[in-house]
Amino acid sequence: GTVKWPLEFTSESSGFESINEDQLKSLVEFNLKNIILTEKGERLFFPDFGVGIRKYLFEQSTSIGFEALRGEMTSQIKRYAPYVIVEDLQFNTFDNTMQIRLAYSVKKIDVSDILVLDIEI
Repeated sequence: GTVKWPLEFTSESSGFESINEDQLKSLVEFNLKNIILTEKGERLFFPDFGVGIRKYLFEQSTSIGFEALRGEMTSQIKRYAPYVIVEDLQFNTFDNTMQIRLAYSVKKIDVSDILVLDIEI
């Protein structure tokens, strides 16, 4: 099993509380959101960690901009969450919002889902 975060001692085990496979999906999505929302240089000791989505928010919504964002996201996920397979990645903009739809799978635990992030511009 995987250790639950934040770490909590339990009386039922001889260590930290662990999470089950149902909770792993939430952990995967938490990690993906961190990768997408973190700015480069924001995470101590990992200066290259993060997509830095904010720099893309104010660019023109063009296929070139979306391709650069797609490349950055897939590269960061491969590097910092190599267990995640990006199945599909789509971007939409409407009003003052950018929507990211990330279809992913994790073969080892047989999980697949779509993470939808709406980011206010």
